[in-house]
Amino acid sequence: MGLNIHMSEPVSGTAGGIAGYKFVLACLPVAVSLIAFWLGLRFVPVRKGREREDIIDRVMACVVSSFVVGIPALVLLMQYWPGAFTAGEQLAIRATLQPVTGFFAVTGCVLLLSSIPGPWLVAAVFLWLERRKGQDIGQIIGDVREAAGKVVGGADDPA
Repeated sequence: MGLNIHMSEPVSGTAGGIAGYKFVLACLPVAVSLIAFWLGLRFVPVRKGREREDIIDRVMACVVSSFVVGIPALVLLMQYWPGAFTAGEQLAIRATLQPVTGFFAVTGCVLLLSSIPGPWLVAAVFLWLERRKGQDIGQIIGDVREAAGKVVGGADDPA
């Protein structure tokens, strides 16, 4: 009168599939953020002697860029490609999670990807301001108007 218990291996069974979906869903935003951080440090190394301040500046620039670029990107994604959110919800359902988890996974990835250009944009603005050191606000506004005129109207033709 022995017990006859048969268990399938977790990888080929339903539990393994659910665990795989949960793993992908949980790791995707983390992987994207690590790649973004690595790219930032790879191409623009931290300044020697100011490592802590430089890292804080980069993180804050990423947060600002995430909101300034990420929110419009999410609105456009919802408007023109809503299937991305449906796919995220289906992934969450298959992982036996609430569908809103998939929505947040897609949203998190978009916000993280949109934070990548933040440090470069902030650095470009500060470099532009550094080059105008010693000018008053009127001269800086004149420079902005001149640059905007070149962008909107095209470069002046010297001929």
